[in-house]
Amino acid sequence: MAAAGMSHSQLAAKLVVEGALANIAGNVQGKMPIQPIVLTELERSDIKLSQGGTTLFFPLPPTGVFFDMNGPRAMVWYTDNDFTRGLETLDAAMKAAFPKTKQLKDSASPTEKGVRVRSYEIDFGNKRLALVEVEHATANADVKKFMVRVTAQTRKG
Repeated sequence: MAAAGMSHSQLAAKLVVEGALANIAGNVQGKMPIQPIVLTELERSDIKLSQGGTTLFFPLPPTGVFFDMNGPRAMVWYTDNDFTRGLETLDAAMKAAFPKTKQLKDSASPTEKGVRVRSYEIDFGNKRLALVEVEHATANADVKKFMVRVTAQTRKG
């Protein structure tokens, strides 16, 4: 898919599925259709990220999508644009790429009005798992954002 025809929700889903989750599964292939900009530590600090990680900004007019990696965690987010389509786009992409995707919960955010939180567990086999937590704003939310946190896990035994 060409970057010009890609929406923010599609790029975010691609970064989660073909980037963060594929990395945990051990099968990353190809590259993203948009050249990212690497943020400096000062820029990372300005957006309240802890030291030690790497943050990429994928410009997609009129704004873009962020991808942050720090240890076993990755985070993908964007604001405005098609934030209401983020969940359905990501859900479909994860289930298509990883059929063992299991939804764990879906509830209102305890801290933010108009935001829901949904979590998933993905078992890749080979003792590798991922916990995916999605914060998605509803149309009447104060802050119009879509955010995904991915945490790599290992099964013992």
